[in-house]
Amino acid sequence: PGYVRFRVPGSFRGFSELSVRTDELTAIPDGITRAYVIENEITYLAFPVPASAMVIFGGGYAVSVLEALGWLGTLDVAYWGDIDTHGFAILNRLRHRLPHARSMLMDRDTLLDHRDHWTIEPSPTAVALDHLASGESALYADLISNTYGRSVRLEQERVSFSAVEKAVAAGDNSLAGAG
Repeated sequence: PGYVRFRVPGSFRGFSELSVRTDELTAIPDGITRAYVIENEITYLAFPVPASAMVIFGGGYAVSVLEALGWLGTLDVAYWGDIDTHGFAILNRLRHRLPHARSMLMDRDTLLDHRDHWTIEPSPTAVALDHLASGESALYADLISNTYGRSVRLEQERVSFSAVEKAVAAGDNSLAGAG
């Protein structure tokens, strides 16, 4: 069976974190209106969970296990992965099922603001991705063409925590204005 690992603010039935079978997580946990899907385990564990949100460990390409959670389609969903070719490929895969999912901290400004933390992506991909927004597509093309250097990669755990907090706060503010 597929499993989903998640955290909610405070606790969920007394647990700070759960890993449950996807076929048993048939409904949105009470009070949740947003889901953050996080690629990396370290970042998932450190992610500041805002009120009314849940954080889901995407596990890289394992994000496809989330397809069984149909109720995710009713939530505001943000995906945060590495800024590298595979990070965008995973985002593209998630959007096949959740076209409304938006990316978080996967933009040119974040990449350039963290230049000192770049590494080299060991095995980049150059597959066609048809579910990226225009800015994401442009950055993906830049990564493929080595615009910023050979196989540039910004792993999400190298993004400053203050940038993460700002992005989460901005997401909360966008929901507040939607009501």
